[in-house]
Amino acid sequence: MMDGNTGFRYSARVAAEAMSQILRLANGAAFSGGLNPAQWSALRYLADTVPEARTVTDFAQYHATTSGTASQTVAALVRKGLVERLPEPGDRRRNRLELTSSGHELLQGDPLGGIAAAIAAQPPELQRALADGLEATLRTLIKQKA
Repeated sequence: MMDGNTGFRYSARVAAEAMSQILRLANGAAFSGGLNPAQWSALRYLADTVPEARTVTDFAQYHATTSGTASQTVAALVRKGLVERLPEPGDRRRNRLELTSSGHELLQGDPLGGIAAAIAAQPPELQRALADGLEATLRTLIKQKA
């Protein structure tokens, strides 16, 4: 099957190339607001996840990285005043992470906003299929890495 706009055949390779181009656009914008891509990811994670999962360990698992790397990312956000560590009631060894008002404010200028808006402009069924396909692809890549 040919795409009328590009003349390319639909294939996994064409989808991977489109994803690569989207990633280049995202990465070009990801070093903004004084943050790096991992720090933006941490802000998004903390804004979107349930309070019980707002820990360095849970973020490390979500981000598919080590606890040490995740801890460094969070420490940088704490130093910048974007995240605060709150002691977990009943377990003084655990800290819950919360965005500060500055963190919420900075997140309003999230560099992924343009990509999210482009996806939101698509019909709901296409948005759902894209999200499902990307989640499945991510799970497969994580399994292969393990």
